[in-house]
Amino acid sequence: MTPSNTPIIVARMWYQKGKEAFFGLKHITETFPDLKFQFHFIINDFEYTDEYSSKINDLNLDIKFYQKSFFQNYLKDSYGLEDNFLDKIINFPHFYHIVIGHYLRRIHLVEYMLTYEYDVIFKNKNLDQVKECLSNKIPFGIVEPHNLGCDKGLYQEICKLYQTDIRQHNINKINPNFFGINAGFQGINLKLFDEFLSTSAFFNLLNIFDFKSLINEDGSKRLEGWDQTVFETQEQSFYSLLNQTYSENYTILDPQEYYFWPCWDENPEFVERSLKSKIVHFTGHKKSKEWHKFINEYLKGFFWIIDYYFNKKIGRASCRERV
Repeated sequence: MTPSNTPIIVARMWYQKGKEAFFGLKHITETFPDLKFQFHFIINDFEYTDEYSSKINDLNLDIKFYQKSFFQNYLKDSYGLEDNFLDKIINFPHFYHIVIGHYLRRIHLVEYMLTYEYDVIFKNKNLDQVKECLSNKIPFGIVEPHNLGCDKGLYQEICKLYQTDIRQHNINKINPNFFGINAGFQGINLKLFDEFLSTSAFFNLLNIFDFKSLINEDGSKRLEGWDQTVFETQEQSFYSLLNQTYSENYTILDPQEYYFWPCWDENPEFVERSLKSKIVHFTGHKKSKEWHKFINEYLKGFFWIIDYYFNKKIGRASCRERV
């Protein structure tokens, strides 16, 4: 397959345009210097600034930042959504991850999008399988071996929408074990949105999501346990299941080399396993100390020192031996 000359579209909603965003942009472009990227990011807190905010411009990247209001107007102008519905999106902010993909497909005819969170770490220089997928715009995902159900929250709703068991089609061919796929770093076939461009089809799409607040008026939780997990992973489930459904060339990156475990300090055994993967995703709001250590040292220019730290910790060769 001949690699495409068009840039790889990277899109997501990021929390702020500051230190973490600067790191994420610098890290991915330095990890894949031979690839051309175009970035589209919704910024949740658009007014936030820190010492790194202005440095993002110095990276000289092809990048566009959006306020959430841009996509609220997009939904209002394109589908006539009323303010009382748009106000509910705050209850399920991950919906913006979906809206930006829909927008890029419908307005700009983009066929392939990389979702990328700034808390993803590329800790190995040999990422040939990732580069192959990105260069050729092949849809791909990374497994969560500890949690097969991480992307199954909308499975029943999507099957009802399509009036068929979606697993019995392409998913059984490319993911026979029905592995759970992480949301933070995946190549997505945006043609999956072609079914949802008309007004009636888009409203059918909206109906599979839960936009109610997780917190009741009395301060209690509306959902607990698995029901809460389903609510919080709706976007992950949507992209994972439909990406696999619509992509005959979908690739699960080698599960022996690429996998995501929770990186929470209260589960040190999970962190230990995570650090053995070629790519690490420091998920959740409460970041591991390993994440803070990495980002701080990386921005000081000490990437190989941290790479040595990671590999020494898990018993691999030091960077001196590897260079």
